[in-house]
Amino acid sequence: MRAMTTLYLTVAVAVLASCGTAGTTIVSRQRLASDAAGKLAFERIAVTSSVRQLTQADLDQLKDAVLARVYQPADGGVPVTLQLAVTEYGTGGSKMIVRVRVMSAARKLYAEFIVHQTANTLMGTIDQRSSVINAVADAVAQQLMAIPAAPPATMDARDYRA
Repeated sequence: MRAMTTLYLTVAVAVLASCGTAGTTIVSRQRLASDAAGKLAFERIAVTSSVRQLTQADLDQLKDAVLARVYQPADGGVPVTLQLAVTEYGTGGSKMIVRVRVMSAARKLYAEFIVHQTANTLMGTIDQRSSVINAVADAVAQQLMAIPAAPPATMDARDYRA
């Protein structure tokens, strides 16, 4: 009887874990040069959206989340504008697509990429909107610091011997 309870609990945990999946894909059109990383001063961050579901408070939250994550050089650096344009947003925060451009006042393009963030909303127990906004901000900061993406987590079956 105890074995069946453990089995059911294990299956329930596996199902819930699979329902809470999320993924980030970054499509680079022009990757930030590694020698420019850490030398850009984001003097202006413009966040726009063509999506009606997002409020100004959501756009401000995205702006603040990105600003909190990007490195600002103490000595000034090259002044640039960071342009974020939300082009798609799924119901309940299941999907967000943001086009990002980094430009100088002289219209020099330093970087351009698109962040595709997806999440499964079946669990419904967390603030999905904030979670997706924070995940997008993490991806933007990662690209602006020229940090390579972390390798996917792997599991080794030898760790789960019965």
